[in-house]
Formats: sequence, structure tokens, C-alpha cells
Amino acid sequence: MKDKIELWNGFAKEDRILISSILDKYRRYKRTGLPQSSHFLNPYEEKLVTRVLEEKKIPYDLVRCHALCENGVIVFGDQESPITVYWVETDGTVEHRDVLGTLFSIGMEKGTIGDILVEKTGFYLTNLTKMNSFLEENLYQIKKQLVTLKKVPKIELTESHFQEIDLIVSSMRLDQIVSRLSNQSRSMTKKVLQEKKVIVNYREIEDLSYLLKEGDILSIRGVGKFKIQGKKSDTKKQKEIIEVWKYQ
Repeated sequence: MKDKIELWNGFAKEDRILISSILDKYRRYKRTGLPQSSHFLNPYEEKLVTRVLEEKKIPYDLVRCHALCENGVIVFGDQESPITVYWVETDGTVEHRDVLGTLFSIGMEKGTIGDILVEKTGFYLTNLTKMNSFLEENLYQIKKQLVTLKKVPKIELTESHFQEIDLIVSSMRLDQIVSRLSNQSRSMTKKVLQEKKVIVNYREIEDLSYLLKEGDILSIRGVGKFKIQGKKSDTKKQKEIIEVWKYQ
């Protein structure tokens, strides 16, 4: 009982539910010998789950299809990859939000969809292999454009998926970075944060003084999604030049 209480100390309710579901899969694997795998975990969830698994010395594998893929799957036991990669050819240009909106509209759930990497003639889509038949039967059109699905062994990108941006700031405070990226005043930035339009590492943040660090994923509703690359140098006026990547 004491171990159980200590395990949940400091975790939010949704985090406890997630960790519990992953531990249940491990227990099922140990009891039956049948391999088990999770749904897709975003970077925040992955860090949370793997920390607990490592603290409890539970062996696991983490499956991800490409260095640019953010979402991974935890696997217990030996099995073929639980992730399928599709190349989806389109008749015209589509955006990430168009693809995601269509997937949700046909009944795909969040945890079954991995990463969507859009190129000029189509996009790569990773999804849970157990959803292949459903996906192939139901995904045939995006924004009135017919699409063709083809399973591929790996993701081979031919285009840049980031725009490199240099920002001059006095610190890595969240309000400063959001203000610069959205071209808004500090007062308007405060309002954006209060309206919960800013997400850091897949969690809403309202704290103006929150300090961003290298590797953080920052989303600003209506502006875009960014990855903080870190400090490049200092200016003569004792400010910092930081590099930020904007997802294309």
C-alpha cells in the first residue's frame, strides 16, 4: 500500500490513469506471455511513462519510425512493429490540420494516430497496425481530394519540415518568446496565455515567467508550432540570440 501511495505522489489524475494503463499492459504480458503495446504517446507522456518504468526496473522497448516523429509506442515482449507507415498520395496540396481533421471525422481516435509529415505530393502517416483495415477502408478523400494509401517500409523525407528562426530576447521566459513569435505586445501575450492558447510540451501553460529550455515544443494557437533549439550567442547589448524551428 505504501509503494502504491508513493508511486502516485505528485501525479495529476490523467497522468495516474495513463501510467496505470501501461502497468496493466506489462502485468498482462507477464501473466500471459503475449506481447503488449501502448497507444501512441506524445513526448510528455513518453517521458512520464518511461521514468516510472525505469524506476520500477521494468524492461520495455520504445518504437518510433523516424527522427522527426514525436509520437512513440511502448512495447513489452518481442513482436513485429505495432506501427505501420503509409505514404498517402494526394491530388493537390493538403495541410497537417486537414489530414488530422479528416482522420478524426472518419472515427480514428487520438491514440491510434502517430505522426503526419506533409510533403508536396502527399504525406507520411504513422498509425497503429491494428487500425490498418479500418484506415484503408475509410480514408479515401481529404478536402474533396482523392487520396491513395500505400504501405512503405520507412519514412524518406525529401523536403525541409522546419523553418529556422533567430530571436533576440533578454531571457528564455515564455512571455518573451511568445511575444516575439506572434508579433504581439507583452499585454496581448498575457491575454493569449490566460486564454490557454499556449501549450508547452503538450501541456497548457499560463505562467508568464516559465523558462523555456532546449528541446521544448511550443504551440501557439493561430500562430504555429515550434521547437526551441537553444541559445546561439549573445549580442553586444547583453541579449541572447536563440534558435527556434517552426514546423512547416
